[in-house]
Amino acid sequence: MSLLSVAYQDIESLAVAKAFAEQHQLDCVREGDIKTGLALVFSSSSATTLFDKEKNISIHVDFLSGDLAHRQKYGGGRGQSIAKAIGLKPGRNPPSVIDATAGLGRDAFVLANLGCSLTLLEQSPVVAELLQDGIERAGEDENFQQILKRGFKLINQNSIDYLEKLQDYPEVIYLDPMFPERKKTASVKKNMQLLQKLLGHDEDSRTLLEIALNRASRRVVVKRPKGAPALSEHKPDYQVESKKMRYDIYLVQRESA
Repeated sequence: MSLLSVAYQDIESLAVAKAFAEQHQLDCVREGDIKTGLALVFSSSSATTLFDKEKNISIHVDFLSGDLAHRQKYGGGRGQSIAKAIGLKPGRNPPSVIDATAGLGRDAFVLANLGCSLTLLEQSPVVAELLQDGIERAGEDENFQQILKRGFKLINQNSIDYLEKLQDYPEVIYLDPMFPERKKTASVKKNMQLLQKLLGHDEDSRTLLEIALNRASRRVVVKRPKGAPALSEHKPDYQVESKKMRYDIYLVQRESA
């Protein structure tokens, strides 16, 4: 874990910060005493954040405002490329989805708003903490409560380990491996910059795809940069492209595209 410290913003958040630090053998300091590197900052009055001392930037998960809320309202519904990629079709119930590379939960939230039940897998305890904080803060919102009722469950576990032991197979497994970010917006650059600094690059993506192909009951969807090679030597059955991204679709049950 490329995290140097855990910090608390106020005395009310000291206990939870200290417990996380002890669990992961990290230093626990007051926010004002962060010396260098990355820190996970707990607060009783605002979001849990990942803070980069050197660059003086931070990220957090917020499902109710900002670009995620905007995409929820204006994202295009079932006409979105991601909706086509997971197989949303008129007259068919939205599928159950495992997002095996949850990250900050952006794509999972989009799929949840399209009616899918979601299981989010995130190996990093730091990123999982950011996600859990975002889920809990959004939990009082009426629309988000409907998402929780359909299923929006976060599991802090290695995806390969989880999928290998899986008995109830989901209809769709969604993969978005870490790759060099080409988007130009400052907010996305900041998110990817901090996550790559914390996590590095995915080294098990091909293994994860192989296991996913043996666990999904309908399809595996892999998000890739436009123009990038496929994740493995397996050729996707078809692709769905957006302006800057594409989705490689691997059909397990040979359904029509």
